[in-house]
Amino acid sequence: MSRRKQDLKVEGKRRRASGEGGNSKRFAFVKMPDGREARIPAAKDAGTFICLATPEGEWPDRAEITLLYDVTHLVEGSTFRIKEMRPGHGMGKTKTVRVIETDFEVEQHEGCYGQAKRALLCVPVLSGKEANALTPDDLENL
Repeated sequence: MSRRKQDLKVEGKRRRASGEGGNSKRFAFVKMPDGREARIPAAKDAGTFICLATPEGEWPDRAEITLLYDVTHLVEGSTFRIKEMRPGHGMGKTKTVRVIETDFEVEQHEGCYGQAKRALLCVPVLSGKEANALTPDDLENL
């Protein structure tokens, strides 16, 4: 019989930690050629990490956005919009960014498994609508 999460809290019973239990998908078990069983972390096979450049134009310490697939069409020179969807962070606002550098890496895991990681270094740019609204004084301050 299945128990709801709320019922467990009311009765004070402890839930199992994530990754434990018979139906957990946190780890995959793969039989290796030598007969042993390897525990592989369940991860997407590809990821894209969107980073906003520091004021010096360098890579930041961490990504602004992580996508769980490889966005191959975003290459150096590409522009795209980021729409804020987090409540309390200016929800609905958009900013246009341009990719100035890409870095592609393949991680090799236990056995023959790997993960593709694409990092994109981006800088904010003015969209056409924003640029048309600029005054000569605004252009001087850019």
